Amino acid sequence: MSDTFFIQKFVDLQFSSGRQIDHELIAREFLQKIDKEMHQQRFEDLLIISGFIPDLYPSDSSEETLFSKLVECLVAEWARRMGFLGEIIKQKASYEDIRITIGKNVVVCDAKSFRLGRSQQAPNAKDFLKLEDIRKWMDRYPASIGGLVTYPCKHEWTGKSDIYQYCSTKDAPTVMLPYKYLAFLLHNKSSYDTSDLIQLWDYARIFPNKLTKDMPGGNRVAYWKQIDKEIVRITKTSAGDLVAFMSRANTLIAQCVAENERALQSTKQQIITRIMDEVGQENNIAIIKNKLIEYMVKTETTEIDQMLSRIRDFRQ
Repeated sequence: MSDTFFIQKFVDLQFSSGRQIDHELIAREFLQKIDKEMHQQRFEDLLIISGFIPDLYPSDSSEETLFSKLVECLVAEWARRMGFLGEIIKQKASYEDIRITIGKNVVVCDAKSFRLGRSQQAPNAKDFLKLEDIRKWMDRYPASIGGLVTYPCKHEWTGKSDIYQYCSTKDAPTVMLPYKYLAFLLHNKSSYDTSDLIQLWDYARIFPNKLTKDMPGGNRVAYWKQIDKEIVRITKTSAGDLVAFMSRANTLIAQCVAENERALQSTKQQIITRIMDEVGQENNIAIIKNKLIEYMVKTETTEIDQMLSRIRDFRQ
């Protein structure tokens, strides 16, 4: 059974029900549903394919906001299943998404969600991570050991990027892990003491020097070489175990992408069918002509209308 649209269906149900959208209440209900319905393997698989905002949701819409909130819930649930304390932070301005407590140590977490239609070679590292924010969040907790950025792995930087430099900086050790890596850590939790995961933030040892963009071979390879090595060591697994798990995870992600593509194609076909039916019912050429003019004007002037609107807003 595929859970590609598990979160989307839950979000859509909230809006179609006519209920008031209370994010905190809905988040609690979602966590209860996950706890009740999802055994370990199913939860791992959902985690692997999570983080892809439905492309049909309007940007900055209530649906997009709720969807992203529920992805944060998955990370909090991952922390709970790992034996940690995962607290979703209600305040959004200048706060982390989730506070993860491992023993007496605090990790501030930023859980990312992206659209599949967004560039999958994210060019602006500051859209992904601002170290000044991590430092500010860490300063709130005397026991903080670093930051964690979680994200869907289809959004990755190739070769070299500022992001690997940011994520190998000792003064604000911030680990970046795709959701499939969280699933691997959970999948193998019986083989190691999960509290040992705090060693992943020992950047004085792991990254004694930050990984610069101009280093030979690129800093992406260097980052993942070190992180993979540490994860294998901490989890008491092998490099082969990690490769095999990621191969299966990548297959699930590819299936998820294909199902999203099919869903969009289906929606497109429904729109085309509706338009053809509507036009086919019109016998008056003048009506059809006016509809075509209206459509062309709207299509070719929408961007100008948006410019005018922004100018008017600025002048007020």
